[in-house]
Amino acid sequence: MFRKDNQISYSEHFKIFLNNKRNLFLVLSIVFVAAIVYPIILPHIHHPSMIYHIVIHIIIFEVSLFLTLISIYSYKKTKSKKILFTALSFGFLLIAGFLYLLETSNILVGFHIPYIEAEIPHILLMFMLILFAIGVLRVESK
Repeated sequence: MFRKDNQISYSEHFKIFLNNKRNLFLVLSIVFVAAIVYPIILPHIHHPSMIYHIVIHIIIFEVSLFLTLISIYSYKKTKSKKILFTALSFGFLLIAGFLYLLETSNILVGFHIPYIEAEIPHILLMFMLILFAIGVLRVESK
C-alpha cells in the first residue's frame, strides 16, 4: 500500500490514504487519543465511572472534528454556502465538545457568562443549531 513508486512521493501516498473517510477518522482518533492520554485520562485511571464519562466526551470531540474536517473539505470542493454554514456549525460543536471535555476532566471549571447565567458551551451549541438550520433550510440559487 505504501510502496514507493517513482512518480508518487510518500506525502502523496498519505494524501491518497486520507482521502478515504474511514482512514481519516482512524488517523484523527489515534492522534487525538495519543495526545490526551497523559493529561486527561491518566489522572482519572482509578475512577472507572469518570473514565467512561471522559470517553463519551472524547467520542463527541472526535466525531465533531471528523465532521468539521469533512465539511470544510466539501466546502472547498463545492463553494456552497449551505455547506459553509454546516461546516461552521460543526466547528461550534467541536469547540463546545472540547470545552466540555476540559470541564469533565477538571482541567477547566465553570464557563459561566455573568449576568445571564449561561455557560459558554450552551451558547456555542445554540449557535451550532442556528447555523446548522441555516445550512439545511437555505435555498441555493443556481
